[in-house]
Amino acid sequence: MQHSIRLLPDSIANQIAAGEVVQRPASVVKELLENAIDAGATDILLHIKEGGKTFVQVVDNGKGMSEVDARMCFERHATSKIARFDDMQKLRTFGFRGEALASIAAVAQVELKSRQDQSETGTQILIEGSQLKSLEPVACEKGSSFTVKNLFFNVPARRNFLKSNQLEQSHISEEFNRVALAYPNLGFSYYQGGALAIKTNPSSLARRIAALFGESFRENIIPVSEEADFLKVSGFIGKPEISKKSRGEQYFFANQRFIRNGYLHHAVVTAFEGLLPQANFPFYALFLELDPARIDINVHPTKTEIKFDNERFVYSVIQAAVRKALQTSVMVPTLDFEPPSPWLSQGNLPAAPADTGSSPDRSFSRGFSSGPSGFGKSPVSGWEKLYSQNPKQEELLQRFEQNTLSVQPENHKANTPPEKNTPLNLHGKYLLAQVKSGLMLIHMQRAWERILYEKYLQQLETRNAASQQLLFPQKLEFSVQQFSVFQELEQEIRALGIDFEPFGGRTILVTGMPAEFGSEDAGNLFLSFFEQFSWNSQNLKLPKKESFARALAKKNAGKQVFNHWKDDELMDLIHKLFACKIPNLTPDQQPVIKVVSSEQLDSLLES
Repeated sequence: MQHSIRLLPDSIANQIAAGEVVQRPASVVKELLENAIDAGATDILLHIKEGGKTFVQVVDNGKGMSEVDARMCFERHATSKIARFDDMQKLRTFGFRGEALASIAAVAQVELKSRQDQSETGTQILIEGSQLKSLEPVACEKGSSFTVKNLFFNVPARRNFLKSNQLEQSHISEEFNRVALAYPNLGFSYYQGGALAIKTNPSSLARRIAALFGESFRENIIPVSEEADFLKVSGFIGKPEISKKSRGEQYFFANQRFIRNGYLHHAVVTAFEGLLPQANFPFYALFLELDPARIDINVHPTKTEIKFDNERFVYSVIQAAVRKALQTSVMVPTLDFEPPSPWLSQGNLPAAPADTGSSPDRSFSRGFSSGPSGFGKSPVSGWEKLYSQNPKQEELLQRFEQNTLSVQPENHKANTPPEKNTPLNLHGKYLLAQVKSGLMLIHMQRAWERILYEKYLQQLETRNAASQQLLFPQKLEFSVQQFSVFQELEQEIRALGIDFEPFGGRTILVTGMPAEFGSEDAGNLFLSFFEQFSWNSQNLKLPKKESFARALAKKNAGKQVFNHWKDDELMDLIHKLFACKIPNLTPDQQPVIKVVSSEQLDSLLES
């Protein structure tokens, strides 16, 4: 009889497990940092090279391991955290299933050096693709040093799916932020390619937030503290002034373990209702302390999604805690908020998700709005009646309707409204111009965004933008993640005429800006641009140059005021718009132009 079921070899089983645990270099960083904390370390060093693809090292001063433990830690399901099932209900540590190190060793070249305090020598182990290469005594410092080289060296398909070094570095920085926030009482050092990116000493949570995200946070965060029944909520929320268009600086920790939970995120956002600009997200770092028996952390391989036994109650306490913090801050009058208890007693809480109760809610990851979309979503209609004098009108019309209109120098004038028209500036928002078929409306901010977008794209290709030197250079300090984005875009930033020089650590000195930006714009320009660029790159998966041009165009178009533009400036805007390749849509497909026919205008008066 022929049998088809067999046991997998350990090497293949480990590679399959690695697919769940090790998704990218940031996954390795997360596991190694958590192991260092579980080992009782008070000082932890993280060093990465090339986005963690070729080199990740975590060094700690924890209790270290014996020779037997050092060898056993790379075996699957070998753990010091669990001896019987009941232990699962009491866990307050991170890793416990014993899969992380085995999974990492299955897809990388790993070196471990470890020594316990009472031992004179330590142990060095070299493992490559789950194969033990050497095990020998070594002289080393107390604690452990894990070095992971050439991730996915034996799984080329997985390696090919990794992103750019800077994007992978950004993911690592985010993992570092989560661990450093959860343990402000520990010291952390973070090196990128040999350069110190950040060093934090043991401190308060408020100081740790300022160290990670910039000194501007020190004066713009509000403490949160609430305790009810089995749950204690503490931490900080950001004032509405530092809210951002993209999610990313929102942190929940359950018993100091970072978690993702769209349902609880909704509790925070609704507490801010009416205080945030449209589509903005608040900063928060909130810590939930509760009995481990009331949560299930064994829901997801990365343990970032957990179950609560009473998630609706947790929702109500978080929402009340955030509202109370906003109430007691000087910026919000107390009368703006109703006491939460009557509202909660009426059963008005959103229903908790039925399955895991903690998977991220994608409905809260909104994009950006460019303002009212009163023009509708359809492309410009009635275009064939505008410029009948153009001999190539039919060809141009067809290309225009396909959003691929390419205006050449010889037909440029044929594709601009007649110059004898004097456009009307309506409320500094719309531009009204007479055309052959009726009335053309142009959304000026969106038109300006399209013009700037194509201008910036051209400058990125030709690198010929002019810079105006600042009389007083501006010093800008970035968070670790922002600095990763900055390093990725350094050449593109210079190509647009922004001059700067390093000023130590994550700080730069801006010495020159294009005249259109203004010297006072440097700080806000960079910070708001970074979040827009990150959102474009992660959610729209745009190429770097296009994402860069879009983000900068949206930022600068948003601050333009059209109320006092003169007639010649308005006509210039029209000419520049119709010189664009796709004048009828913004880069994110918002309509720019709407033509209202004479018949449609007549029907408005007849109705």
